[in-house]
Amino acid sequence: MLAAVCLAEPRRRWLSRRRRPPEVRAEIVPAGSGRYLKITAETGRDGEPDWAAVRRAAGREASRLLLPTGAAPPPEVRIGRFAGHALSRRLVETAALSLLKTVGMHPRLVQVGIYDPQAVCPDLPLSFLPYAADVRVATSRPERYARQRYAAMEGFGAAITVTEGPAALDGSLLILAPDGPPAGTGRPLQAAGLLLSAFPCDKAVRYGETAAGGRMGTVDGYRPPVPAALAEACPPGCWIEDFLAGLYERSGVREIGAGPPEFLRLGGQRLSLRDAAWRLAGLDIGLSV
Repeated sequence: MLAAVCLAEPRRRWLSRRRRPPEVRAEIVPAGSGRYLKITAETGRDGEPDWAAVRRAAGREASRLLLPTGAAPPPEVRIGRFAGHALSRRLVETAALSLLKTVGMHPRLVQVGIYDPQAVCPDLPLSFLPYAADVRVATSRPERYARQRYAAMEGFGAAITVTEGPAALDGSLLILAPDGPPAGTGRPLQAAGLLLSAFPCDKAVRYGETAAGGRMGTVDGYRPPVPAALAEACPPGCWIEDFLAGLYERSGVREIGAGPPEFLRLGGQRLSLRDAAWRLAGLDIGLSV
């Protein structure tokens, strides 16, 4: 179950002059089809809560707590920050499929590339065979794609190209990076259209010109459509994207990832999925990507 920390100002205690440690309270809060553990921690005179008490309240979830922005538990308390990526990987897939459906290009004209060096999403290529005649994968663990290559030939009569070098993905209309694009001095991914990364752009390498001379748009920051009540349940100070990711991964609120995202970031600008499809189709809507 997701455990989230909410920092609060201490309540005034008029009847006692004795100094007490900041209070920590825990409660189970419903959220969509699931629930999460909300830990409300009052801050002390130094502005910090009783982190040891927070850890006790979190129990087994202490190593993956959803924390407010800027919260920094001391290392000796052994509290970890939640950093799940299951939802963003799912939304990368649903966003890419929705983009291809909206653009409506003939599959023979579509090449999709998947950069998956650790083979974290080996089933991903099969989703694109109805919409792309050319699906390619760059991975350092090609053996994990053997079953999928067989299924592609049996079910669609199509071949999935699996290679260890990212150069094979060059020219793809879409490149999906469920673990993010190459970091550091790794070879830049070169696409004809968009790069969909499961990691935020500030944690991923941003690339410039493509081989065709145009700008490659980097997509991230997927916001799924959720009821207002679910969005309002997000603890103060926490990013809504992280809250939804935690509910999806730790609390089993699977409906969050059932459909494509409603909004995403393209080149740092928030826009709708349909606007991103217009960009992919080559329509000039005034975006600089």
